[in-house]
Amino acid sequence: MILTKPFDNGDRVEFEVSTGTAAPVPDMTEKPQGNYASVSSSNVAIYCENNRLFLQVNKQRWDLASRDLVLKYYHYLAKKTTRFEVHAADKDAVIEYKSWWSDIPGFEPVEPEMDEDEDFLGYVYAVWNNQKLQESLVKMWG
Repeated sequence: MILTKPFDNGDRVEFEVSTGTAAPVPDMTEKPQGNYASVSSSNVAIYCENNRLFLQVNKQRWDLASRDLVLKYYHYLAKKTTRFEVHAADKDAVIEYKSWWSDIPGFEPVEPEMDEDEDFLGYVYAVWNNQKLQESLVKMWG
């Protein structure tokens, strides 16, 4: 499926769900079905399939509407890292990486809404927390 890289100039990739891998596809005009980013050597995608949104980290995937899915997103200020966690009954994933604000001298991340604009996993977390946004993405990507 074709996914957009919103934090990388809107480039497009061909995402292979079965392997969790992505390959660049220049000059692609096909409608994207979601978004993708490589974060700390993990392939992360959020996409629509059969009118449902899925989150995928490498080969593991979760239905975003699942009642047992819990996402956590937070910063370690002293280490200037961000931690993103996915918890479900059957599988978990954790990605810890350098925070988007870590190279800004004296920056204190006190406005959480900035995360979704500056960090792909902050964006994923915001989608998970917003039912209306999920519905609009299903309409756009479905």
